Amino acid sequence: MLCQFTFENFKSFRDEVTLDMQASSVTEQEDKVIADKDEKRFLRTAVIYGPNGGGKSTVLEALKFLTHKIISPYYILKDDESYKNKKIKTDYKPFKFDADSINKPTHFEIYFRTNKNEYKYNLSIYKDKIVSESLYKKAIGGRKPSSIFEREQEQIILGTILKDVRNSEISPSIPFITFLKINYNITVINEVFQWFDSCEFHNYSNPERESIIPYTDDEKIKDTIVKMLREMDIDIVDFRLQEEAEDKWNIYTKHKINNNLEVELKLQEESNGTIKLFGLVPYILDCLLNGKLMIVDELDAKLHPKLLRYIIETFKNPKINTKAAQLIFTSHDLTTMKKDIFRRDEIWFASKNREEASELYSLVEFRDESGNIPRKDATFDKQYLEGRYGADPYLHRMLNWEELV
Repeated sequence: MLCQFTFENFKSFRDEVTLDMQASSVTEQEDKVIADKDEKRFLRTAVIYGPNGGGKSTVLEALKFLTHKIISPYYILKDDESYKNKKIKTDYKPFKFDADSINKPTHFEIYFRTNKNEYKYNLSIYKDKIVSESLYKKAIGGRKPSSIFEREQEQIILGTILKDVRNSEISPSIPFITFLKINYNITVINEVFQWFDSCEFHNYSNPERESIIPYTDDEKIKDTIVKMLREMDIDIVDFRLQEEAEDKWNIYTKHKINNNLEVELKLQEESNGTIKLFGLVPYILDCLLNGKLMIVDELDAKLHPKLLRYIIETFKNPKINTKAAQLIFTSHDLTTMKKDIFRRDEIWFASKNREEASELYSLVEFRDESGNIPRKDATFDKQYLEGRYGADPYLHRMLNWEELV
């Protein structure tokens, strides 16, 4: 479970920003938050709005970069074909609109929880070399965190849990946590690595993403997928897989007309929205069943607002989402920017300031001229379009075409 993610000097973000999944003191939808063993409360969903080029996708890219900076060397060393097929890039660029930032490290800090422990991980990088790195662990409900390791360039201080680790030369571009995963079998390191490895990233601004369709021959999972599609009013009653060539499968959907005639279509004959859902629903189901973090750029692309709302409410429903799975996504869809769908601390905005640096803040962090946060019964979408929340969607700056006539 993600608790908090902080980063700075990454692409359009110059200054430190934090995406916080810890529930604030707002009172709405109290039954939808995650209450952990120590009674601390966390959010199941977070959505980031903002204009094109404002930086909302970059927030997800920063988290993706950190994740794959850790896991990619391990899978590359294993020569893992499935990882290669994901075509994941782990390059990054610092903020370029001032000279100081170009010569500064990029920094990441993340808090997350597993079943029993809370971890804090820090990583600073400059020109692909590790400047500093640290990992701390605290039992959930415990008082004091313990150091697993601390790294400052070539110097590494090991905590007592790593007493059997030998001093070795480490590549300056590989995180120490990855080095430990590759060379040792340490329970704590395995747990941390597994958390990062379980994060599910999807980018629907990339057309290639929609061509990736997972398949399964597990009848129970297939039935659940079909059930979810039916609940979304997608008239598919079944589907089957057919191997067309070695390692190449086609999916065929089955429709029933007037409860009698059955018609089968190749998945590519379905609408773009249905194809996207077919590729997305298995991942959603996997996250819900296993309590994973799902991160999606442009979740709303090619989806009807009702389908988008269904996905959001599935994650927010504690009776369905029993494993504390979380969903973080970007969106332009304002039909779901509603008080009955999101808490105020689940709504985030990303936009650029006059210095071309992106900023990130939630609705509960925003203050009007009187110093008040938006009311919980406010019409969030209307006020956003009016430019009240700072992440200007451009509407109040549109050209007056009559003046050009």
